Amino acid sequence: MGRAVVAVSFGLLLIVTGLALAADYRGIAARHIELAQRLVRPIGLGGRTSRADERPRDRFILFDRAFGVLMVLLGVVALTGGAYLLASQA
Repeated sequence: MGRAVVAVSFGLLLIVTGLALAADYRGIAARHIELAQRLVRPIGLGGRTSRADERPRDRFILFDRAFGVLMVLLGVVALTGGAYLLASQA
């Protein structure tokens, strides 16, 4: 019973997080990329941004959104597995 509940909970968590990333809910994908760029590249251009600097950012945002779709699919698989475990124990 415990594994089934964990699988269902994990599936729901993956689905909700994946949907937030895929839909860019309240700019979460953009903020995630900005935070990652601050951690990876702490030395900036002194506040100046050019279009050449924004291209990799846009590409990473698209990658983050595609990763969100993948998380939703994995969440559906985990949710289905958890539901199967719950049904097989009943």
